[in-house]
Amino acid sequence: MESFNRIHRYDNGLVLLFEKMDWTEAFAVRLCLNGGSVFDLPGEFGLASLTCEMTNRGAGEYDNRAFLAEQENIGIELSESAGRKTSSFSAHGLVDFWSRSLELLALQILRPRFDEQLFDECRMTQLQALASRLDHPSYRTAQALASILFPDPWGRTPLGVHDDILNLSIEDVRRFHADHYSSDSAVIAVAGRLDWDRVKDKVGELFADWGSRPSTPPSAVESEKSSVHLEQDSAQTQIRLGYRDGVPSSPEYRIAEAGLLILGDGMSSRLFTEVREKRGLCYSVSASDVSRGHFGAFACGCATRTNRAQEALDVIIRELDRLSTEPISESELYRYKIKMKSHIVMQRESARARVRSMIGNWKRYKKIRTLEESLAICNGMTCEKIQEYFAERGKRRFKLATCGQAPLEIDPERLQ
Repeated sequence: MESFNRIHRYDNGLVLLFEKMDWTEAFAVRLCLNGGSVFDLPGEFGLASLTCEMTNRGAGEYDNRAFLAEQENIGIELSESAGRKTSSFSAHGLVDFWSRSLELLALQILRPRFDEQLFDECRMTQLQALASRLDHPSYRTAQALASILFPDPWGRTPLGVHDDILNLSIEDVRRFHADHYSSDSAVIAVAGRLDWDRVKDKVGELFADWGSRPSTPPSAVESEKSSVHLEQDSAQTQIRLGYRDGVPSSPEYRIAEAGLLILGDGMSSRLFTEVREKRGLCYSVSASDVSRGHFGAFACGCATRTNRAQEALDVIIRELDRLSTEPISESELYRYKIKMKSHIVMQRESARARVRSMIGNWKRYKKIRTLEESLAICNGMTCEKIQEYFAERGKRRFKLATCGQAPLEIDPERLQ
């Protein structure tokens, strides 16, 4: 199987990432730019998401219905989403239609129609999405933790605030697009059975006139809160415990991530064994990387019966402490490596997964990691490296979010 990748930067700052995948009849493209929720101004929380959604409601000479028909005629679907720092736009389909797909994607990003007649419908869709999320205690708890774990504006939800969304106008959308959809912050990844020179020329042709308007996120302001409780009359208590740890682009961050995955990823993890299997405190418990931008962070969480919530929290903290005092076993490291290698290899079978990975590589490392590089990092992980990393840092200090009938107790010295 032939595979190679290339990187090209155009004169307007746009970066093209490319990987040739000769074994697949599919292609995928993904473009990210600095147009996420961290750029929302006070009173306009949710504007980045609303602008992103409106881009797919007609573009160029096509109204909303005609633009969707153009996508369906070649069997592709354009999708978009606004995150914290970036907004992302994707397309995938049969390789025969890669050129036309790029043309439609360029129209969506560069020449959205922003028809005022469709604005209220689009705004109501976002309000419904926000209401749906807020109906779930697990989401509310995770968002409550994010609001105190990360500095503002990085702790916000991209969906915004109900009252702010109601007060937005189509003119706000047009202004946000003009201010933040800029070539200098954009990176586009393309993968599939394609010719590098043709892709490079096509992307250059479509985006050559895209202007550069640098924008910088506002200064980050740390939260003074160490914990937050959301009161809800429920038979369950939601627990979300997190801490900040380093910079995601640093080599040490991979060691921290390995330790947390051993702690809480899968049914052989320490948390699953101690919290669910031995004590029956919950159905599911996990630990994961929740980093945002250059703020590295990890979080653990579960939902448990109210009368056993305090015990569940205590066990989670105890297991986190064990990472710094109890060596990682060879069997734990083996399971981690097998999972990571499977993820790395399987990811390369899908063009859609590959463009996401390339964008992620570029954001963190300003390069595309090859299969050999990724596997070498995984193979180089040792029990000693993980143990040393956590032992040096000792007992962590946390931020805590809970949702249920009553707040839980935690030693104040363990809170940030």
